[in-house]
Amino acid sequence: MNLQQLYYFKTIAELEHYTRASEALNVNQSSLSHAMQSLEHELNVRLFTHSGRNVVLSQYGKMFLPRVNQALEALESGIAELKHAVDPETGIVTVACFPSLAEFLPDIIVRYVSETNRTDIRLQTGQEATYYELRAQLLAGKVDLVFATEIDDPRIGSAPVGEQGFVLLVPRSHRFAGRESVSLAELDGESYIAYSRDSQLRRQADKAFRRLGIHPRITAETAQDVMIYGLVSAGHGIAITPHPLGGAPYNVSLVPLEGAPSRRLYLMWNKEAYMPPAAACFRDFIIERGLVFDEYLRRSRAQ
Repeated sequence: MNLQQLYYFKTIAELEHYTRASEALNVNQSSLSHAMQSLEHELNVRLFTHSGRNVVLSQYGKMFLPRVNQALEALESGIAELKHAVDPETGIVTVACFPSLAEFLPDIIVRYVSETNRTDIRLQTGQEATYYELRAQLLAGKVDLVFATEIDDPRIGSAPVGEQGFVLLVPRSHRFAGRESVSLAELDGESYIAYSRDSQLRRQADKAFRRLGIHPRITAETAQDVMIYGLVSAGHGIAITPHPLGGAPYNVSLVPLEGAPSRRLYLMWNKEAYMPPAAACFRDFIIERGLVFDEYLRRSRAQ
């Protein structure tokens, strides 16, 4: 049994005539007859009976037709849903990013919709906690696009979008609050809120501390930037994070770090995975406009 036989059966049942059905289906009558004979042989039942020059459903054909209609309707609905999902004007785009980019992601989505007039596009967003989780999601094909630091893998394509600096977060009552800058060496012995051990930022910070021979006193570990903001605000310690895009959190002062590097951010995609047209259009929009994150920062600071 195949899909073509089911469509043939449905058409003959509706028109009750082989000649009219062959014309409607644009197939010759002998092919149509052979297809129905094969289907009846496979089912071991007569689906049609002759009534003069017409054919009508047998009692078994009448039992079978509703199920065929249900199957074909479900299939056609699925096909329509798939076409809708990948259409550049109405499709779904799944995008993930670092939690620290939470304010940037809605901004670039609004900009995309505004500049392309693709108001029916559906963008599904996610904020994965760590670089390694984002990498795994992208390589597994669970997301179309990722905003993060560059993933070093030949399967991943990338385009730069800008740079994000780092800053020291301290409670407003802390002795560092109001300083023009603080050196990493001054963090020795300080109560310190660290990123979790599976975070790329944690590994980079630990490496810098070892190089300087300093040992901040870790009081908490988390993968979420917003948790760090809350712990610093509550006076639980200080922290180094990417510069908060929404400005200083409540009861927190942002203090520049001497010689602190910035991290370069990229839009990335899996070159080996299927990318729906809707996602490809969003990706190409970002690539054509270049350093969109840097533009976002400039606009935010000007407001």
